[in-house]
Amino acid sequence: MTSVKEYKCPSCGAGLDFDPPSQKWKCHYCFNEYEKDQFDISDNEEILNEEMPELDSYICNSCGAELIADNTTSATFCIYCKSPAVIKSRFSGRFKPKSVIPFRLTKEQAKEIYQKWIKKRIFAPKEFKLKEEVDKVTGIYAPFWLFDCKADGFISGEATRVNSWRQGDYRYTQTKYYRIVRRGHARYKRIPVDASKKLDDKYMHMIEPFDYNDLKNFSMKYMSGFMAEKYDVEANDAAAILKDRVRDYLSERLRGTVNGYSSCSITSKNVNISEVKGNYSMLPVYLLVNKYKDKSHIFMVNGQTGKVVGDTPLCLPKQILFAVAVFLIVWIIGVFGGALFA
Repeated sequence: MTSVKEYKCPSCGAGLDFDPPSQKWKCHYCFNEYEKDQFDISDNEEILNEEMPELDSYICNSCGAELIADNTTSATFCIYCKSPAVIKSRFSGRFKPKSVIPFRLTKEQAKEIYQKWIKKRIFAPKEFKLKEEVDKVTGIYAPFWLFDCKADGFISGEATRVNSWRQGDYRYTQTKYYRIVRRGHARYKRIPVDASKKLDDKYMHMIEPFDYNDLKNFSMKYMSGFMAEKYDVEANDAAAILKDRVRDYLSERLRGTVNGYSSCSITSKNVNISEVKGNYSMLPVYLLVNKYKDKSHIFMVNGQTGKVVGDTPLCLPKQILFAVAVFLIVWIIGVFGGALFA
């Protein structure tokens, strides 16, 4: 039988939720606040190599997304496809994260950010702006692999310097060609790679960066009041994405040292990556998935920094109405404006 960890208020016994603004745990019944070490003192979860307590796991029968949460969190719909979800499995063993960045933003702040963002999308469907949709913004600890690595690389190519001058009736142009070579190495720390197949890699990359000064050793206590998803991208698969990213990082950095030329063309490059080490971590994201004509549209807020990414469809009736309104305004100005000056 699945066991669920719940953190109790030492004063009244009600459940505690993690509060992002204060970075403390609050009781919403007696309103007391606690630091991390002020409650549940019998909990030994911080001991290294201890098995994590099991959690209720909600699995969506429609799209297969598997979400985990402690029992202070309720889930009445799948945040991806909005279908009902049911409890299934545990969160322990190899799914034990090493670290976590706690939420800094509250759900209310995330909803306000969404409302400001969606108001600027005048052609977005009206359904996206309804209160019942806004209320479905969900705080979720998203799984990431944080990688450290070393990179050694070089680039080579051809650069030119072009000089022009006029002499008498003629204009002369001189082009000098140079072979360029750049070598360098770098160490990278905590490069995040999305560890969920359900979360769109493009958007997960766009909500970076995170501030790793807030990185904490993982504790189940930070999960109170939020949802979390198990990783389903293994470390080896995520490392392949990391390597592509690091090759681009170092190549661009080396290319940036080529200055003072009229043009530069890179013809060869090679980056070797070694000493790769990845740690499983949970990073805070507010997520809302809207449906329109059987297509999902994603909105995300970085739960630590407030950075926003997302997409919305264009509502055709709104576009037509807008075009008609513009046409009428131009027509009225043309007719009556011309009459005034006649």
